Amino acid sequence: MLTATYSIVALELEHKKARWTFSSLQQYVLNSIRRLKTAGGIDIEQLCQRLSQFERYCQQRRIATCLIPMLRKITREADALLDELEQLSAASIALLNSLRLRFDRAVAHSALYVEELCQSLEACCVNFGQRLSREEELVRIAERVVPSEVWFGFAASALSQQPRKMSIRQLADDEV
Repeated sequence: MLTATYSIVALELEHKKARWTFSSLQQYVLNSIRRLKTAGGIDIEQLCQRLSQFERYCQQRRIATCLIPMLRKITREADALLDELEQLSAASIALLNSLRLRFDRAVAHSALYVEELCQSLEACCVNFGQRLSREEELVRIAERVVPSEVWFGFAASALSQQPRKMSIRQLADDEV
């Protein structure tokens, strides 16, 4: 029981950090959109790098590396939610790839593609937000359906990933 509690708390703390980082990233994107629309100019490469870095961080979290594979093995109850999260993750990657192309077109054709670029940036943030919200639901399902003895394996796997915590600190430091 203690292992299950530890595991849930660890997931929730990691998720809160991801939410905080996403909030900071979203504010940065919204400020970039405002500057872009007012012809103030933005560092497109840095914006793409931050969005890509957040996507990589999302893929390295315990939810993605431990919880999702564990739930796929032990229950069918979360399948629809897991499939949706998989689609949101794939959409994030596709959006990031299309952003690079849109940035290039916006630079080449100036105002013609600026609005399209801004909509893509907003869609990227909406997608990340939806993904984080759905992950919160996934943790609630896991808390209910995962047997206590299975949490021990999860905790062992989560503890082995402790060094990965550094990536969220690095991302947060980059935001400042």
